[in-house]
Amino acid sequence: MRFIILIAYLNLISCNSYKNINNRECYFKETFFIIKNEEKKLTPNILSQDLNHSDYTLTDNDIYEDSYYKLGNTYITNTKTKKKLNIQKLIKYQFNGDISRVTYYYLNGNVKIGKETYFDSQGNITKVIDHEKGYKICWAEMIAIMKKRYRSLIRKYEIHTFNLSRVNLNEFPEAKPRWTVTMEGNEAYEQKGYDEGNKHYSFDGVTGEYLYTSTSISVYD
Repeated sequence: MRFIILIAYLNLISCNSYKNINNRECYFKETFFIIKNEEKKLTPNILSQDLNHSDYTLTDNDIYEDSYYKLGNTYITNTKTKKKLNIQKLIKYQFNGDISRVTYYYLNGNVKIGKETYFDSQGNITKVIDHEKGYKICWAEMIAIMKKRYRSLIRKYEIHTFNLSRVNLNEFPEAKPRWTVTMEGNEAYEQKGYDEGNKHYSFDGVTGEYLYTSTSISVYD
């Protein structure tokens, strides 16, 4: 059985833009997006844990989770998750406890956000990848735009999740910055399928201007 996605483009032009939105909603200046000195080396307490058989969790509540686990035979990984914002700080360590990489994600879509940082064995920064390169609309602003533009739809179908994806300008530098959003809501919304539930809303990553809506259709044979 093959799975085929057919895309139908709708509403190609819109005059709505959000040029006045600024990065105060992005949280990038919070301590969550700072690599602290104590995060650059695992403590003996963490290294002594048997991470081959289970995760080691320091904190897990409705707001925040801080857990450690082994990633294959290469890294020990620490995930710090702000649950209400659905953002995560993922830190990879060598087995001797030395920091190797820090990456940030918006989890609904696993979109890399902020700056991804690489380290050498002495804890010195060797490379930084700016995932906001070419964008003036961040993940949080994109959600705010969706909530403003589609507030009636969101209220009607109890929309609770915004899944994001975007063009990676580090991989495709000639491309235009673009966010694409899908939404999840109540049972009535999901049952609408073609009409609503499979819609992908695309926006300019600089101005926040609405570009078009595409609809994915699942075809099985």
